[in-house]
Amino acid sequence: MNGRDIIWITLESVRRDRTSLSDHSRDTTPFIRRLATDGDGTSFSNCVSHAIWTRPSSTSILTGRAPSDHRVWSYDAALSRDITTIPEQLRARGYRTVAVSPIAQVSPATGLDKGFDHFHYLGKKQLLHEVGLPTILKYVANIHEHSAGFTRDTTKHSRGFFTQSVATRHIDRAAADREPLFLYVHLGDSHHAYYPPKRWNDRFVDDLDLPLDDALDVVLRMSNHLHEYITRGLPFDDAEWNAIEILYDTCLAYVDSIAESIVQCAQERLDDPLIVITADHGESFGEHGLLAHMLVPHSGVTDVPLVVSGFDVPAGVEHGLVQPADVMAMISTECELALEVPIGQDVRAVPRDFAVTQRGSSRPQNNFAKFREYDPAFDVTQFPAGEVNSIRNTDYRYQRSDDRTMLYDLADETTSIHEDHPDVIGLMDKALDGWLDAYGRASGGEERTARFSSDMKAQLRDLGYL
Repeated sequence: MNGRDIIWITLESVRRDRTSLSDHSRDTTPFIRRLATDGDGTSFSNCVSHAIWTRPSSTSILTGRAPSDHRVWSYDAALSRDITTIPEQLRARGYRTVAVSPIAQVSPATGLDKGFDHFHYLGKKQLLHEVGLPTILKYVANIHEHSAGFTRDTTKHSRGFFTQSVATRHIDRAAADREPLFLYVHLGDSHHAYYPPKRWNDRFVDDLDLPLDDALDVVLRMSNHLHEYITRGLPFDDAEWNAIEILYDTCLAYVDSIAESIVQCAQERLDDPLIVITADHGESFGEHGLLAHMLVPHSGVTDVPLVVSGFDVPAGVEHGLVQPADVMAMISTECELALEVPIGQDVRAVPRDFAVTQRGSSRPQNNFAKFREYDPAFDVTQFPAGEVNSIRNTDYRYQRSDDRTMLYDLADETTSIHEDHPDVIGLMDKALDGWLDAYGRASGGEERTARFSSDMKAQLRDLGYL
């Protein structure tokens, strides 16, 4: 076994085309861009998420299984004790396994602590115990750098500093340890409401068409009333859309800086660590009449950044299709670990012909109910019902659900072209059926219910989940 340390950072709600890995007009993620271009770094241009929201996507990363296999894709689902996770496999191979997450979707409540020696859930009530008083005092002393200031409104607070502090603490310990480290970090501060720490507000302020205070009010109202705004047809004027997108970009810049602190610590303190930075899913900015990440697996929600460092990636591989579980397969090869990663493949050796994103059926029904609270006549039939499977290659995205099939040219996902390309649909159907037969069947075993505490539920309400 090649016991190299592994640092995996998952960014919350980050779409690739808003990062500095794309041709986006603002330099939102300068560190991630540098990591991709310095030394043995690689940026993959076609990384596709496994799901369209945090819990199922993160579960697929940590188990290497399809959402329809692990079934952690509804509000009330937690990971079965009968499913073996990748952290469990790493621990059995001599790794010390650590996770840090500020979001209840990735927490012991959803079973995603399975296999971790240390799981640090940075909830409000857990914060003092998990980070310690000295770290909290440092945070208070630098509150404008890492938060909106002294306010009781929890949607205005970032937790990147706490996440960074706990993560680097474990990196320092690993530097003195004989055991290799697997560190999984979820950075949550790019989730809506896109409310940046105070000192970061100047980052792109010159691009705003509204006064800063008005722009901040727009993103708070948007986040607090997602479903209402969707039922009203997203009635934002150009200046309000401008505010939403620029403050999202500002949050990306902050999260990029936190990732930089963690990675730099690892590269300075550890001997040749493997570094992975990706995202759980992307975000909607009006595509299909939607906000946030719900209902439709269009590319804005499924095309995510992926940068690795420390891997031997042959030229040209970075332009092929890849999914996050594939990186677990790459880690397995790189470190001679023989990990079981059912839906992952080492794309350096076996190129991926297509990528699959899945959506469950119960969460959409919750969204539909919320839409009808604001407008009983709102047409929910414009969105696919039941379970959804989205399969794509480099040209097309095919979407199959209980009530319809859709085919999109990736150059324009606004209108389905399924009637014009029956041959493409035939090939996509065959590929999808084969994948579902091989990987998409439920593993079975005990079904578990997520058990959120009252403060976890309050956080999930702030994030628009409840």
